[in-house]
Amino acid sequence: MSALTGRVAVVTGAEQPLGRGLALSLADADASVALVGDAATLAPLTADLEARGSRAVAVDADLERRDELEDAFATAADEVGGPVDVLVHAAMDPAAYQRRPFETVDDDRWHRVWEGTMRAALAVLQAAYGQMRGRGGRIVFVTPTVSMSGAAGLVPYAAALEGQRLLAKAAARQWGPDGITVNCVAPAPEQVPIDVESLEVSLAAPALGGPGDVETDVGPVVAFLASDAAHFVTGATVGADGGVWMAP
Repeated sequence: MSALTGRVAVVTGAEQPLGRGLALSLADADASVALVGDAATLAPLTADLEARGSRAVAVDADLERRDELEDAFATAADEVGGPVDVLVHAAMDPAAYQRRPFETVDDDRWHRVWEGTMRAALAVLQAAYGQMRGRGGRIVFVTPTVSMSGAAGLVPYAAALEGQRLLAKAAARQWGPDGITVNCVAPAPEQVPIDVESLEVSLAAPALGGPGDVETDVGPVVAFLASDAAHFVTGATVGADGGVWMAP
């Protein structure tokens, strides 16, 4: 049996390469995978997951709407044969990736990136808890290294990522007694389309020589945190960036 045999995992943000690679890694760990977001865009990935032997489904939902997410999680559970055990939240509004000077960030941009990101994070956490309450579960937020380092021209994005990390810690403390762990994984900045290289946020190049591959380098870390082996890890940010950001 593989690490996630019999587990149902929900992945958000799989419309983008980072989320896509993580979904494939979960399938390789033998999880059933439900992709929540834009079902039409996610249809090809659903086919790829099924080709790897995973039970998979794509479900439409507005990630800022708790009611839609609750329905989507329930649909996912029905379609793939069991309640949700794992949530991997990798979704991000593409507007967040657009670089602009700090002093030009207006209310509309801040509202869209910061407020939208935090509303979605809250909604997915609450929807996941509805599935995991009384059973336990694993929640993993994807918060690239710039959540800790910051990055010039990406203030709303970096702030939103850091907000997610704080939200994850609060949820980890609240839901620990329920057997639910909440952690973050921090991939290298090259894994998201922000035009930032690791050397911009670190005094040295990645210790392991590069940012790595999402599916084979970052994905197994996420699969570990989603497994029983990580039952005693919660509220942590695990760097999976090849040694870019070496800090607690």
